[in-house]
Amino acid sequence: MKVHKNDVGTKIKLDAGCDISSATVVKILYSKPGKPRVEGAWVAILEDTNYAYYITKAGDLSISGDWQIQLYVESPAWTGYGETVGLKVYDNLE
Repeated sequence: MKVHKNDVGTKIKLDAGCDISSATVVKILYSKPGKPRVEGAWVAILEDTNYAYYITKAGDLSISGDWQIQLYVESPAWTGYGETVGLKVYDNLE
């Protein structure tokens, strides 16, 4: 599935690669393209034991281009980051 600029309701799902079911904080960090690059975080929801996702809202995907996203987790036993992955946000015919 392609992700487009200004999409609302798109599920962005990341695999932690390990059990994160005891996490107390789960975020998807993002870096939007542009100069300067804009960074932020979306509060994610756990799914199964290894996954977290976020459903986009109005204004989240306001810029097309090559984004970077990364899972961030805090749990009683471990705090850390997942692998950084690219997210291509495509332009629309406007």
